[in-house]
Amino acid sequence: MNSEENKPKSLQLEDNIFHLDLHPSNDLVVTGMINGRIQCYQYGLEEHKHLWTSKTFKKSCRGVSFTLDGSKILGISRDRSIQTLDTETGNIVRTIEASHESPINSLLVIDEYMTATGDDQGVIKIWDNRKDKAVMTYAEHEDYISQMTYSRSKKTLVAVGGDGYLSTWDIRKPNVAAMSDQMEDELLSIALMKNDKKAVVGTQDGILTLWSWGDWGDYNDRIIGHPNSIDAICKLDEDTICTGSSDGIIRLVGILPNQFHGILGDHGEDMPIENLKLTHDKKYLISSGHDDKLQFWDVAHLFQEEQEVEENEEPANVEEREIPMTTKEEGDSDNDSWGTDSDDDARQSKKNDKKRKKTQKKEAIKPSKKKNSAFFADM
Repeated sequence: MNSEENKPKSLQLEDNIFHLDLHPSNDLVVTGMINGRIQCYQYGLEEHKHLWTSKTFKKSCRGVSFTLDGSKILGISRDRSIQTLDTETGNIVRTIEASHESPINSLLVIDEYMTATGDDQGVIKIWDNRKDKAVMTYAEHEDYISQMTYSRSKKTLVAVGGDGYLSTWDIRKPNVAAMSDQMEDELLSIALMKNDKKAVVGTQDGILTLWSWGDWGDYNDRIIGHPNSIDAICKLDEDTICTGSSDGIIRLVGILPNQFHGILGDHGEDMPIENLKLTHDKKYLISSGHDDKLQFWDVAHLFQEEQEVEENEEPANVEEREIPMTTKEEGDSDNDSWGTDSDDDARQSKKNDKKRKKTQKKEAIKPSKKKNSAFFADM
C-alpha cells in the first residue's frame, strides 16, 4: 500500500492556524485562526469542501473543540471570550465575554455539560453550560496553561503549563488534588496512556516524561532524543503516540516499552508542528504547523497491522511498517521560537516567541534528580 495515494491532499489556508479539532463521527475539521475566525471544512480523499467561515473573535482564536455529540463548536480567544457555534451553520449560539482576567490559552470539553479553560496567568476555570458563571476556579499555576486532559474513570482533570508544573484536580472540589515539583522546563503537551495509569508529557527541551497515576511529585521515566520542543501529542492507542515537534517532524513512539518506530510525516524545516488529531475512523492523522496547511497522513495501515498481530498472536515487525525512516544528525536544531499573537504584527510575533509566552527561568536551580533509564527516540 502506497500511503501517498491513500490520503487526502493538504489543505492550504490563507492565515495562521492556531488550533484544530475533528468531528467525533463525521469527516469535518474546524480550525481556529490567528485572525479570530473559525473555519469548518469537510475533508475527503478526492477533494475538500469549505462549509463556512465565522468571524467569531476580535482577536486570535487560540482553541476550538467540538462538543461530544458534534452538534456545537466551542472557541476561545485572546480577547478573553468563549463562544459556542452551531456546527451546521457556524452561527454563534452562546457568548461569555471577559470569562478570564487574562487571555485564554487552553480549552477542553470534559463531558456534555462541563468545559475547562486555562489562561495565560495559569488560572483554570470549570464551566457548566447550564450556568452563566464558572463553577470552579483554580489558581495554583504561575504561568500559561498549555494543555489539559481528563480521566473520566477517575473524574480528574490533569493540566500542564509553562511554569513547569503538572497539576491534577477533582472537578467536583475546589482545591488541587496534587501538584508536581517544578520541572525547570515548560510542559507543553500531555496524553493519558495505559488506561489512564500513565501520563506522557512533552516539554520545551524535547524530552517526553512519563508519570505514574497517583505519583505526581516527579516523573519516573523519560524518552529523550527529540531535538526540539514537543508541542503536540496524539494518542493512537494505549501503547502508541505520535509527537509533533518544532523541528517539523511527526514521530511514532511506543510507550512502555519505549520504542521509536519511525517518521509519519514532515512539514519541513523551520515549520514547527502545533496540532495533531486522529480522525474518528482512524484513517488519517491531521496536523497543522507554521506552513498554514492542514496536512493528512495515512495511519490506517498501523491499525491494520495491530489487528493482524492480535489475530496471529505474534509481535509486529517494525521494519515492515510502511513508514519512511529518517534521522536527524546530532546537533541539528531549528530556531523554533515564536509566540504571543500580537494584534499589530501577529505573524512576525508568532515566529519570534515560542508558544504564547515564555516562562522566566528560575534564578535558583534545584539539584538534578535521578531518573530511570532514558530511551533515545532519535539520533
